[in-house]
Amino acid sequence: MNSCLFFTTILIYLGVLLSVAYFTLMERKCLSSLGIRLGPDKISLGGLAQPISDGMKLFTKEFVPPSNSAKIVFFLVPCVSLLLCFLGWQIFPCNSVSPGMGNDILFFLVVSSVNAHIAIMSGWSSSSKYASVGGVRGFAQVISYEICLSITLVAVMFFSGGMSFFSLSDSGWSSWWSLYCLPVAALWVTICLAEANRAPFDLVEAESELVSGFNTEFSAGSFAGLFIAEYGMILLMCLVTVWSFFQNACTWTVLGSVWMFMKVGIFAFFFIWTRATFPRFRYDQLMMAAWKSLLPFILGIYCVFFFITKF
Repeated sequence: MNSCLFFTTILIYLGVLLSVAYFTLMERKCLSSLGIRLGPDKISLGGLAQPISDGMKLFTKEFVPPSNSAKIVFFLVPCVSLLLCFLGWQIFPCNSVSPGMGNDILFFLVVSSVNAHIAIMSGWSSSSKYASVGGVRGFAQVISYEICLSITLVAVMFFSGGMSFFSLSDSGWSSWWSLYCLPVAALWVTICLAEANRAPFDLVEAESELVSGFNTEFSAGSFAGLFIAEYGMILLMCLVTVWSFFQNACTWTVLGSVWMFMKVGIFAFFFIWTRATFPRFRYDQLMMAAWKSLLPFILGIYCVFFFITKF
């Protein structure tokens, strides 16, 4: 049983790496199409081997750390980032009989909270002004939106009656959950964009201001590690969104699983579409949106829900 669980976990991790690779290709293809460009199409048929080529290029390049960097932390940051990404995917069910752990919402919150330290660690260890500013921005931004994210997930626990993403389907709410809590779902998707440092909330990596932000000094394999971890967390956010608000009661049948992954692909495309559509916010607008708009909004929704359920 343990060996079966081990190999299933390895397959999940390999699936995550493969999904990240072709999610980057999907992003480049969609952005080029939305911008009326061709995109990558030279390597293999339609550019299908482009992610493999990019990975080989990054992992075979020479890695040169900055001379005045904190070497140990600088080397550890990509490893810790990848570890947290894989830990986050531990909430994925390993078999159809036992869909996930009983407290996977709390586990997801812990992993996402610890992941906020990656930006500040990489910015500090690089000893670069651009990276340091990006790290401070990232830490402040993630803390602001982490509060809204945690409070929003409380709604999932409140209506499902459990601490698992899969309690909704067990409690019979899965069919009408997204319609009943459409404002909360819209708020959650906005928070996910900020939590994942994606446009229009990508102030951490603002190339027009900070070159590349907190990962400016990372190159070769270390940059690839941060890149894989970032996109792995984006896909995990899409999966958590589907589980929290848009799952169906027969999720773990073959047809239900296909439908679930189709919905994950739709949300992944939404991340790309927002990047191609909306301009980047100013940093003060971003923080004001968190503390003066989103947080009062979600608290107000809770008051309404409490009033409805109480009376």
